[in-house]
Amino acid sequence: MNKFILTLLAACIFAFAGASQAMKVKKPSAAKSEEVGKRNPVKLEDASPIIGTWILVEVAPRYTGERIPENRTWEFRSDGTLKTSGYNRHFKRNDEQEFHYEIKNGNIVTDVPGRPGKTLIYRVYDMGDDYMVLQGGVEGFYFFKRK
Repeated sequence: MNKFILTLLAACIFAFAGASQAMKVKKPSAAKSEEVGKRNPVKLEDASPIIGTWILVEVAPRYTGERIPENRTWEFRSDGTLKTSGYNRHFKRNDEQEFHYEIKNGNIVTDVPGRPGKTLIYRVYDMGDDYMVLQGGVEGFYFFKRK
């Protein structure tokens, strides 16, 4: 009887270990993989390097891990407003939101829409003329290209 229970327990453990939530992921592109190790972090003194419109291309829990495709627009305005728009995979619909952001201790600190008093912190993990990678928030890493 003990052997049967141990076998059943082992089978359950393997079944639960293999179960995962389904989502589309993709491996980093070859161009992105070549950029790994050439990180160019930026400690922001003001918002000028991020002002403008950015396309959120992908998100990932790790910089070098598999990425989840996105297609949202983030517009950092000089008045301290961040406007996001496009398909929101969490809400499963298109949406548009505007909220406040500011630069604190070299990082981007944003309000959380619909949650007064709550903030998210992002640091510029990597940045070039036409791309930006933010670390923080909810997703981990946010991969942008300049629009």
